[in-house]
Amino acid sequence: MHCVLVGLLLATQPPAQRADSVGELRGRVRDAATAAPVVAATIRIQGTRLGAQADDSGRYVVTRLPVGIATVSVQRVGYASETRVIVIRANEISTLDVSLNAAAPELATVRVQADANEREQFRLSPNLGVVTVTRDVLKRVPVIGEPDVLRVVQLLPGVVATNDFTAGYNVRGGESDQNLVLLDGYPIYNPFHLGGLFGTFIDETVGEFELLPGGFPARYGTRLSSVLSVVPRVDERSGVHGSVGVSVLASTVALGGTLNGTTAWSIAARRTYADKFVALISDKQLPYWFTDAQAHVQHRFRNNGLLSATAYYGNDVFQPSIEAFGDSTTPGSGALHFDWGNSVLGVAYTQPLRSFLGGDSARVMQRVSRTVFTTNLDVGAGSLSLKNGVTEARAWGEVARFSGRHETLLGYEFSTYRIRYDVQASGAGADEFLRIRENPSATSVYVDHTVRLSNVSARLGVRAETVTGTGWTGASPRMSLKWFANPDLAFTIGGGVTSQWTPSLRNEQAPIRIFDFWLASDRNTPVARATQESVGGERWLNTSRFVRIEAWNKTYAHLPSTNLSNDPSVSGDEFIAITGRSYGVDVLVRQLEREKLSGWLAYSYAVSARDGPQGRYAPIQDRRHNVNLVASYKPGGAWSYGARLGFGTGAPYTDAIGQIVRRRYDPITNSYRPGLGDPEVESLGGPRNGARYPIFQRLDLSVTREGAGRLHWSPYVSFINAYNAQNVFIYIFDFSRTPPARTTISQFPFLPTAGVSVSW
Repeated sequence: MHCVLVGLLLATQPPAQRADSVGELRGRVRDAATAAPVVAATIRIQGTRLGAQADDSGRYVVTRLPVGIATVSVQRVGYASETRVIVIRANEISTLDVSLNAAAPELATVRVQADANEREQFRLSPNLGVVTVTRDVLKRVPVIGEPDVLRVVQLLPGVVATNDFTAGYNVRGGESDQNLVLLDGYPIYNPFHLGGLFGTFIDETVGEFELLPGGFPARYGTRLSSVLSVVPRVDERSGVHGSVGVSVLASTVALGGTLNGTTAWSIAARRTYADKFVALISDKQLPYWFTDAQAHVQHRFRNNGLLSATAYYGNDVFQPSIEAFGDSTTPGSGALHFDWGNSVLGVAYTQPLRSFLGGDSARVMQRVSRTVFTTNLDVGAGSLSLKNGVTEARAWGEVARFSGRHETLLGYEFSTYRIRYDVQASGAGADEFLRIRENPSATSVYVDHTVRLSNVSARLGVRAETVTGTGWTGASPRMSLKWFANPDLAFTIGGGVTSQWTPSLRNEQAPIRIFDFWLASDRNTPVARATQESVGGERWLNTSRFVRIEAWNKTYAHLPSTNLSNDPSVSGDEFIAITGRSYGVDVLVRQLEREKLSGWLAYSYAVSARDGPQGRYAPIQDRRHNVNLVASYKPGGAWSYGARLGFGTGAPYTDAIGQIVRRRYDPITNSYRPGLGDPEVESLGGPRNGARYPIFQRLDLSVTREGAGRLHWSPYVSFINAYNAQNVFIYIFDFSRTPPARTTISQFPFLPTAGVSVSW
């Protein structure tokens, strides 16, 4: 396999261009009104990967341009884009100076850029299924409290949310821990607040995000199902700008700006008052809060090198009292403390090069990061405590070489992990009931080559990986091929293998994501593998509207699953290895943000099955039909309107077919009696996930008013579940009654939420 890949890569390398077949383009970009240099303007040669960025004096150089007619695009935030046509002559230096006219910072500028990105993705990338969502789109979707990246991800094709009370998501039949979540390229293990109800990303810090639902390039590893890449927002305006947001969920403060046109910075913080939010929908109290803080800074050097740093900290605290249960007999035994959180610190440097190994241009990238996730549960002041923590230190480096229509990536990734899990039960006389320590390391190297011809683009790559402590080394080939029937219609076929060695031990049947337990693969827990294939097509109906259809298939090997019969006194039997398969079809119809009416229609048909020791069963994410219609209407002026209509067939669950009362033998009376206090009742389940909940449906609406002037006031109101659909959350069974009774607990009721954002 390796020989074949290497041979194909060598075969696709273009012959070295002769010196008399290329030319050079130089020039300067100025402000049309002031003649001042426009720093960091982007110069692109359409139809190629060639380009440059203007330096502090507004000058740029593009080398090794093919001779002939070249279309040059010049762009800069805050200016109207300009396009010029110039003739490149062999072995000559051509000059092109461009003056840009300042443009008002209206949303239309952002929308045009978004349209171009989607179209460029279609034209240049052989991958299918990739979806990009900008900050402007994020703010148009009806919100539960405030805009949430993960809630919008749930509305994309191929993605399933098991219920209203979780911001977690399952992609194309995979488990929720199989999604790689990156903040500016750095991993986050558990990006959730409030037991999974909200995501950790502060909306004011998000520039855009991209979801790769499968068949992603070889540069991405460590997860089986998807990659979610969140890019921080960069405010390129000079001076200090910011915003203050207040919602029913939290208050947010964000500041940012750019110094001297070269150094951009941003900071943001958020603090919740979730107890007040819960009071809106319940008569119970919730002693819970979370905090978030994020910072990003980047500096561009005179040689166009870019140095950036990103930091994030988030923490959740839940401190109720269980004294009301009536079984606390010692001081402090009614205390309960539960906290969890993430911290990320990463530094990156990217340096463009004029040439590398004979190519037209190149780019060198190096990232280092440290990611920490911890969770602690303490019941009864130490009577029972559970602690889980994972620390990942990662180095990721890459060299990109561009030569005509060819692009080659060569990179490495090295990670060390420190994972611990402790269970202490002093109330049971066991100071250390369970103690797990794992310190593996993982090394990956990859090569990824893309070639773009007149009507075909292809990507071929392979990722070689090894993990200490497992005895495992593997290769993960990736391939995608796109054929253009015409400039607006393309068909794609692709496939690849992915691996994961950091599984999360959780009960996927639990309706709310409460406690994550991360482990690493070892001799007892093998490295999970997934093989994916897909085929589809994409058709652009006009410059801002397209239709995409993709059929996919995934098979799983060595997939870790919670061992429901594990022995707590035996280390290493927490997981059992199972197999599985998922297949389906995703459809996306999208209207980009150029028209008054924009949004998308996402439909997914998916079937998932797992095969374990007890036979075949459907996992909880096996929701066969899932539809989301998202629309935004901006007629002009200050007002805009948003809507989301969701529909899904029922998710599987294990039905209760009876109950038994646990009884204890009394040797004095020679009889069996219930235990002291209330009888201990145990439900008897039917076939695993053999039943289905009813159809899910929900309509959300929102209204936003955008303020004008130096100080922008933007109030908004959302109506979640506008017609109060009674969607089932869980069933509670009572077989002590005749006939047996089943009580339904519903998901979100009709829930109005409101907020306001003030920016300057």
